[in-house]
Amino acid sequence: MRRPLVLAWLCLHALSAHALSACEGTLGGADDAGRFDASAPDGGTADAAALDAALDAATVAPDASPDASTPDAGPPPLSDNRFGIGLVGPGDTQQLDLTADLAGPGGWIKPIFDGVVPGMAGPKPEWIERVRELYARELVPVVRFAPDWGDRRVRNQSDPGSDGLRYTALAASYVAIVRGLPIPEGRRFYVEVHNEPNLCYEWSCDRGRFEGDRIPSERIALEYASMLRDVADALHALGDPRIQVVNGGLAPGGVRWCECVGPGEGGFEAGNTSADFLRQMAAGVPGVFDRIDAFASHAYPAEGEGWGFFVPYERAGPGLRWLERELAAIERPSLDVLLTETGWPATHGGHTFGSREDVARWTRAAYEGFWLEHPNVRAVMPFILLDRGGSWDGFAWASPGGEPYPVFQEIRNLRCARIPGRCP
Repeated sequence: MRRPLVLAWLCLHALSAHALSACEGTLGGADDAGRFDASAPDGGTADAAALDAALDAATVAPDASPDASTPDAGPPPLSDNRFGIGLVGPGDTQQLDLTADLAGPGGWIKPIFDGVVPGMAGPKPEWIERVRELYARELVPVVRFAPDWGDRRVRNQSDPGSDGLRYTALAASYVAIVRGLPIPEGRRFYVEVHNEPNLCYEWSCDRGRFEGDRIPSERIALEYASMLRDVADALHALGDPRIQVVNGGLAPGGVRWCECVGPGEGGFEAGNTSADFLRQMAAGVPGVFDRIDAFASHAYPAEGEGWGFFVPYERAGPGLRWLERELAAIERPSLDVLLTETGWPATHGGHTFGSREDVARWTRAAYEGFWLEHPNVRAVMPFILLDRGGSWDGFAWASPGGEPYPVFQEIRNLRCARIPGRCP
């Protein structure tokens, strides 16, 4: 009998040994969501006056370039380049050089800006420098805005008294950061709003709020949809077509409920897919997906829908095509898709999935047989370029020191055959 839906995903994608041990749990029913009308005054739609005040408070950082606050006349065009890669942080000069060599002009990069909290007046100096450097290398950024690594209780960043259903103060920080970045005229800047909120470690909660100290998936979806609504509305209120908003990519398989244990990670019950979570978001906050400019997907290779990850390419079609099920769930079948995570690891979590050469071969086959041909796919940013700490090295395309692995060379050769620039 197949392991139900997402248990394999949760185990393989867990961020701690504690999460891996939780994979021994059982499956059962979900608790009541406690959903209510998100458009009610106390439960969802951001108050207009509060949003205006939040936007007024988000001033331009002193060292931002003049371009950062000057809108273009229309949406900047994109090239046909779909190649890219993801990082595990803001990156550094070496990582940006490697990305530019891999993806070429017009290629894509996904940095992570962690530590985004309410009350910020602008970006960190490191973020300003990274943005300046990546544009100098002709890269297109899709930046994941993230909370502190050590505290993923995003619902605690909601507006006081809103109980996780209004996020105008956090949205003001997003605006202040974007306003302070040196974004050139004629170039796009994509903001990915958080990451995989359908997993427990990305949407932690405190004890005492929910019955049995369990937050059900329906409630998490409602809260995250409220966050996405408020952040998207605040960023679009800038009136700058360079600024594009995407949802946080979801784990293809998620949870039915999470145990609330504070900033750490407790028990969970597997059983939902990302498509289920997206439908829950749409039910909780109607129209939330009308607010995004593209759809972020983590459609990893898998032989099942939410299970059986990282099998060879020849068996991985259901997982690669999962983005189509997600678009159907949000009822926007023609929306551009940014794959902000995907790809094969050689090893991870004590499992071996193939050799480095196998990963190179499977990845090239996915580009040639699916990603470069699919009408919705605009960008492919596999997880990950490299990990300096080494814990995610099984997924990496280069060693912790920056030496390319076979997959890097294979895909760079493929890119150079199609997209000139920064080639041997």
